Amino acid sequence: MKVAVLGASGGMGSFFVRYFLERGDSVRVSDIKRRGMKGVGSSGGNATACETNADAVKDCDVVVVAVPMDSTLKVAREVSGRLKPGTILVEISSVKGETLQALKKLIGKRVSLLSIHPLFGPALSSMKGMKIAVITSKQGRGPEAAAALKLFPKARIIPMSRKEHDRTMAVVLSLTHLLNVVYAGTVAQFLSPEEFMKVSTPNSSMQLTLAEAVLAQDARLSYSIQAANSYSGKVARAAQRELKRVMAMIKDSEWRGFEKHFSTLSKTYKSDKRASAVIREIYSAAEKVV
Repeated sequence: MKVAVLGASGGMGSFFVRYFLERGDSVRVSDIKRRGMKGVGSSGGNATACETNADAVKDCDVVVVAVPMDSTLKVAREVSGRLKPGTILVEISSVKGETLQALKKLIGKRVSLLSIHPLFGPALSSMKGMKIAVITSKQGRGPEAAAALKLFPKARIIPMSRKEHDRTMAVVLSLTHLLNVVYAGTVAQFLSPEEFMKVSTPNSSMQLTLAEAVLAQDARLSYSIQAANSYSGKVARAAQRELKRVMAMIKDSEWRGFEKHFSTLSKTYKSDKRASAVIREIYSAAEKVV
């Protein structure tokens, strides 16, 4: 199979280059950042670097658009006229918004649009850990999920509607990024990372590490995750109300109210069987560092 990866030098772009090469596919790559494209690959060989996106997609069966979210539509316009009939155009935006409708209108019926969201980072080492949200036009798995499973047979495929995806990601991504940026900014007003870690507890060490992991990502992506998702504002306002609610209990010395709220949340998350094992593992690692 012939595959083109556009935005090949980025994190997810380079992941998909490696992935398709290791499958044994013929891979072409292009990126506005020319450096880092040549010699990409491992046992599957090397990708062919092309001068332009249009050159890369010529005669390809699959085209992966792995550029920043706000450039997805622009790049799709660049290549739409060069895609052969039956090509699968894969877009991987973290927020779908109105982009999908614009893409569908752009490519028409001669090209298949596969909208996915890789729910893992580019450093993923085992393909068995691939978890992918797939936007489906119908309830259930549908043809989009089947197409995704064909390309990524070892992945866990999660079918979702466009609205369901963005609403869910407003909590899973937008809220996580927002809270950790705020946390890191607050800590920085009082302590340096070195001062913090010198006296940190396992819980605080985990929290700062999570904030640092968010800050290690691309700022443009983090901003887009917040700004491009129409549901993010609603979730952020809910977080503000929750903070005010808890702070009011503490200010007014409402121990009973705080205890009831804490207990309710504890019971809610106690059903998460995965958490106990993960927490023990993280505590063990944090204690070794601290």
